[in-house]
Amino acid sequence: MAAIVGASTWISIDLTRAAGSVSTVWIVSGIVVGVLLFQPFARWPATLAAAFAAELVARILHGDPMARSFVPAIANLLEIVLIAGAIRRRVPDITDPARLFTLATTATGSTLVACGISALLVATYAAIFRDRPFVEILLTWYTAHVIGMVIVATLVVVARRERSGLLGRPGKHLDFALCAFALLGICAAVFLQDRAPLLFLVLAPLLLLTFRHGFAGVVSGVVVIAVTAGISTALDAGPFALLKSSSLLAHTFLLQAFVGTCCLVAFPVATVLSERKRFAARYRTLADYSRDLVVRMSAEGAPSYVSPAIRHVLGYEPEEFLRARWDLVNPDDIAQASEAFQRIAATGISEPVTFRIRHKEGHEIWVEVACTRVLAVDSDARWELIASARDISKRMEAIAALDDSRARLRAITDNIPALIAHVDADERYSFVNAQYERIYGVRTEDLLGKTVREARGEEAYRTWSTHIQAAISGREQIFDREPDASTGFRYLQSHYVPDIAPDGARRGFYALTFDITPLKEAERALDRLARVDALTSLGNRREFDERLERAISRAKRHGTPLLLMLLDLDKFKAINDTFGHPAGDAVLRSFATRLASCVRDVDSVARLGGDEFAVLVEDAQSPEAAEAIAKKLIVAMQEPVDAEGHALHVGTSIGIAYTTNVASARALTALADKALYDAKAGGRNTWRLIVD
Repeated sequence: MAAIVGASTWISIDLTRAAGSVSTVWIVSGIVVGVLLFQPFARWPATLAAAFAAELVARILHGDPMARSFVPAIANLLEIVLIAGAIRRRVPDITDPARLFTLATTATGSTLVACGISALLVATYAAIFRDRPFVEILLTWYTAHVIGMVIVATLVVVARRERSGLLGRPGKHLDFALCAFALLGICAAVFLQDRAPLLFLVLAPLLLLTFRHGFAGVVSGVVVIAVTAGISTALDAGPFALLKSSSLLAHTFLLQAFVGTCCLVAFPVATVLSERKRFAARYRTLADYSRDLVVRMSAEGAPSYVSPAIRHVLGYEPEEFLRARWDLVNPDDIAQASEAFQRIAATGISEPVTFRIRHKEGHEIWVEVACTRVLAVDSDARWELIASARDISKRMEAIAALDDSRARLRAITDNIPALIAHVDADERYSFVNAQYERIYGVRTEDLLGKTVREARGEEAYRTWSTHIQAAISGREQIFDREPDASTGFRYLQSHYVPDIAPDGARRGFYALTFDITPLKEAERALDRLARVDALTSLGNRREFDERLERAISRAKRHGTPLLLMLLDLDKFKAINDTFGHPAGDAVLRSFATRLASCVRDVDSVARLGGDEFAVLVEDAQSPEAAEAIAKKLIVAMQEPVDAEGHALHVGTSIGIAYTTNVASARALTALADKALYDAKAGGRNTWRLIVD
């Protein structure tokens, strides 16, 4: 590269520099910038040092003094660093097609600025130390460096990027050569005559070369123009020679301006074409390799472009589909699909179009087509449609399977003996099963979309609102509901399960409500069994103890007396031992019946266990009431008891405790026990009374 820089420097000085001025053509900076843009930063110092040294040596060998050689070399080095550094900073990879526009704008801007800085530096030096005209040096340097940078740096970059494509893409070499020779011929015709200013004629073949071959055509065309115009100017021939009174420097300025104009015309066109080709290639690649079928068609469904994806979507070749193929569409779907396409073409409002179409192998597939209306390009119609179609057969199968699953789930939920519902975050029913209609007589469709308050009433909502709010906020709720109008007069148990989305959003809750009326009835039956003596149907000790505690509480609260009677059957063990337990059970049942008949319905009668019985009277006004009950019972027991065919005479001992200031159940029971003990000691079949 040092040899190329040195040789280029020598040639530019020797052929294009007027005495005491600067070169009117300068390509060295463009060469170095083009090389740097393809090098890593680590190699830049060596490359810059070699270029600086080569230029400095070439200037000295040409006869320039050291000082006169050093300042331009420094200016060129600064210019190169500024341009290459700006481009590398904005576009690290200049081969990236996506950054082409950024590359062009950055290169243009940095070139104009950097060449201006170097021109100011050299012109100032020449004006101060060599007494040369500042403006002449500034303009000559600036135009020579800008044009050289634009042409040569671009040539180097394109040559590195295009490589063999610099003379046309493969298969396009002949076309490139013909276009280049056409440009060369017109350049020769323009610049080998000096009778008319026909410079504009070269723009047509230059643009032709640009349109057909892009940047390679631009660079090659501008080089051809620059060389041809340069030779013509050096020979004082061509259109510039028409200015007879102008100097060679003026002709050189005109040459630079003309070449610059050619660059300004061709490079933007090449940039736009390159971007357009890149976007077109990108979208063509997307269309050609997309798994979705892309079709450009008329509103009637006649395609003008079919992407290769049709091979795997429908099994056809694109050429087989370049006409309307309504014959492949399911007859049941033709009308709605055709109307949809016509509607999209008429209104411009896109909508998905779904229909069935026959695959080349004979089976039908479902396709979903997304259409967009665009301006027609190659037809008489105003509008065309761009359609993207994809095979949705698996989706439709999944939808059918989902519908079937939903139907099964609906059948299951409708026949489960439970109320099942979903309530959304706004407290509206979004699902209810058939049990609601069976229990409440309300159709499910009349509940859907309504709030719980609207559907079930204000009173029921007030009862459930706290549970509803808790479930919506994410807390599971289980609660029982007593029989009333809102429950269909059943015992119900509700289970509210929060519906929480995977992202944590609360979507409402699921309500599962079971009829637990049989369970409640069973519980009541069990509770009754736990409190009733199975043999005599009287209350048992548990029932009696609870009643006694409640009675004592009432007596203390109201200051009323209590009467407690404890009874034992006399010689009951002997009956069991002599006649057996069945006979004993018969005696106990008969005694319980006679005992219950001797008291009021409001009095509490219980079998405490074995042959022990108890009577609790809450409103006995005097101890004599207890004695009256005792007398009545003893009289009732004088009649023999039929026990398994044996007529048995059974007596009873009775202990009575009467108190107006009861301390506790234990104290009252102790008094009655003592009275019972006294009755047994007194000869049995009698009673004793203790008044407290």
